[in-house]
Amino acid sequence: MQYTVKAAARATGVGESTLRTWERRYGVPSPGRSATGRRLYEEEDLRVIRRMAALVAAGLPAAQAADAARAEGPGEAFPSAPAQPPPPAHPAVAQIVSAAQQFDDTMVGAIIGGAIAELGWSEALEAVVFPALHAAGEEWERGALNPAHEHFLSELLRSRIAAASVDFVASRAERSPPLALLACPEDERHELGLAAFALLLRERGLHVTYLGADVGPAHLLVAAEQLRPAAIVLAATTPAAVPALAIAARAVIGARLPSALFVGGPAIGGANDGLSVPGVRLPHRAGEAADFVAARLGVSAPG
Repeated sequence: MQYTVKAAARATGVGESTLRTWERRYGVPSPGRSATGRRLYEEEDLRVIRRMAALVAAGLPAAQAADAARAEGPGEAFPSAPAQPPPPAHPAVAQIVSAAQQFDDTMVGAIIGGAIAELGWSEALEAVVFPALHAAGEEWERGALNPAHEHFLSELLRSRIAAASVDFVASRAERSPPLALLACPEDERHELGLAAFALLLRERGLHVTYLGADVGPAHLLVAAEQLRPAAIVLAATTPAAVPALAIAARAVIGARLPSALFVGGPAIGGANDGLSVPGVRLPHRAGEAADFVAARLGVSAPG
């Protein structure tokens, strides 16, 4: 039997908007499509949805719950909680989420500024900024925040990253460093992580052209042919974007450009990256990845 999204929501108790969000962000579920493009869910999709919902309700982060639900066979009993507790979060993470819940942009800005002053951009992103975004997403999943809070926080962070990027561009002055072209593939709209990575490359002295989200391969190649960058960096956040990432990466290789091709993002690495994506895999941590690209292009890391 096949279910529409409305019928699947009724059958699992998970709202239609949440089903679409889980599919977009985590690749779970992965329904088929009708001839007219409507989602069609099978019984196995419903099982995965119910299992993911149960794991989220038990306290597992949604991304981990998605991996677990996807990996679990029909007769298996995957543990409902991590075997080891995660390391304690930086106290600024909870403070940012709380301030975002009050739509307090001044407080969010002050907390982030303090974290950057304490840790530097690379570590602040890993220990505070990215975890705060994830925590806000988890609170939304639990109903403690709504999408307005999440958008509010994302836009504040985007503005902060953009402002810092301008400062690093200005500090480059008359130098002519190697150029890196950055983009997310078609249908990938979660580009804040790549924007932060662009900032880290600029901090390391590179020249960056940032195309942002949802860039089709033809448009990517137009920019690449014109700019002839030393490096092209493609990133995907959601598993559903991996096929488009593979298409874009193959297009770059097929164009025979004089550019090193790097691929990264949360969707790359591990069992679900589908080894069909060509290109040099970037380290998971953003700072290490920026150092890696800079070193490959002959630019010394800061400090």
